[in-house]
Amino acid sequence: MYLRKKTFIILFIAGHVVFIFLQIYNRTQYIQQTYTKQTHEKKYSTLCKEKQKLTQQLYALKDPTTIKQFAQGTLHMHSNRLKQVKKIT
Repeated sequence: MYLRKKTFIILFIAGHVVFIFLQIYNRTQYIQQTYTKQTHEKKYSTLCKEKQKLTQQLYALKDPTTIKQFAQGTLHMHSNRLKQVKKIT
């Protein structure tokens, strides 16, 4: 009788210790996953901001006045006048 009681107490305590360690493991996994999620969300928000910035730059570069300024300033191009156009037959 004494051996059964002692075995039960040891198993009971061992079960609780295992349960405690499982709870600790579960909490650490949860914390690790939330940290990973948080870092991914930060990266996502920075990438979205960068995408918006690049989209605005693209629209600014597609602007006809910007294209004309670049062509005239950097490439030294000029617009042709109607008098300068010759008809080839």
